[in-house]
Amino acid sequence: MEKEWIHPKTITGDAATAERYLRREYINEEFWREVQKGNHILFVAPRRVGKTSLMKDLVINCPEGYVCVYEDIEGVKTRNGFYQRIFELILRCAHRSKFQEAKVFIKRCTEKYSIKEISTSGIKIDENKIDYEREIRELIPQLKDAKVHAVIFLDEFAEVIYKFKGDQQQDAVDILHTLREIRHDDHFSHFTIVYAGSIGLESVIKNIDRPKLINDLHPIKLGALTDEEAADLVKKVTRGTSIRLSAPVLIYLKRKVGYFLPYYLQLMIESIDELAFKIGKPKVTVEMVDEAFQRILGERKNFDDWLERLKSYQRDHFPFINEILKHAAHEGNIPIQAVYDKAKKYDRTEDYMDFIDELIRDGYLTECNPHVYRFIAPFLKEFWKQKYPIYEK
Repeated sequence: MEKEWIHPKTITGDAATAERYLRREYINEEFWREVQKGNHILFVAPRRVGKTSLMKDLVINCPEGYVCVYEDIEGVKTRNGFYQRIFELILRCAHRSKFQEAKVFIKRCTEKYSIKEISTSGIKIDENKIDYEREIRELIPQLKDAKVHAVIFLDEFAEVIYKFKGDQQQDAVDILHTLREIRHDDHFSHFTIVYAGSIGLESVIKNIDRPKLINDLHPIKLGALTDEEAADLVKKVTRGTSIRLSAPVLIYLKRKVGYFLPYYLQLMIESIDELAFKIGKPKVTVEMVDEAFQRILGERKNFDDWLERLKSYQRDHFPFINEILKHAAHEGNIPIQAVYDKAKKYDRTEDYMDFIDELIRDGYLTECNPHVYRFIAPFLKEFWKQKYPIYEK
């Protein structure tokens, strides 16, 4: 009887947790150090770096004295709906606390708001005609006496603010003002908000010309894994599995991926395992690494979101941005003179470097030489070449 094939513990859809997640302790330590100082946090990172996985890990492993809750708020569509989410998250934090003072607080809230149920999935309230902004201003100061320091992780916050455009733009500005007021009021000292999203909050705020409304947030930058961390992740997800990667093949794999996002590495391991399983050869070769790379590129859904995000939140400027990216993909890089020449075509000579800065911050480009830019990830470069096989210099 043939030996059972054991597949790697990879995950390329939902957030990585448990044995699929590689914790970087220095990031966790920096995070809690800044929270203890009283700072509110903005995670600054390119897409697919693992922000959601990190936040879920922080929620599970928070130090004593804090109660954390994570929420993806992308579905929020109104101003009151946003404050309702905050209201519910505050109560969920308090509900998790073991202190008697917190239980008294929850009992009082249950009676006041006719709450039928508090659970991990949300809050059930009989009366929905509530001014949630007013109520959270009353609730948050009470957290101190309830011995609850609530840390609320708001994933996709930037997307919510971005969608509040047109007739709702003033709502976005008002939300940003309110949150800033809360951050600066000593009565709200037992309340911390962590902001994150798949698009850069700084870019979104710049579009509504209100940068001062977030300049007090403490940024924590999340980059790709280091060379050592990338090796550790590969070893972690392949430990005890059937495929075997020698040291030279692991080096080749890392060189092929180039930019060590956990997502890219797990995609590669998953694809390599599929190839090895299909041919029944657990020993991985460099040829298998090359074939896995090409197979991943063939599945455009793996990278379409990088393109669609730009088309969405940079809708008005996408043609100009795409000219930069197509040039960098086909030529290997793009010097600043070429960027400027394209900027003249699109009448962007006054602010063209802002777009370069955003492409760098969002994980598309990197500065490889002074004023010369290239794709930071080989995967993205090849994806753009395939998506746009013809371009004008």
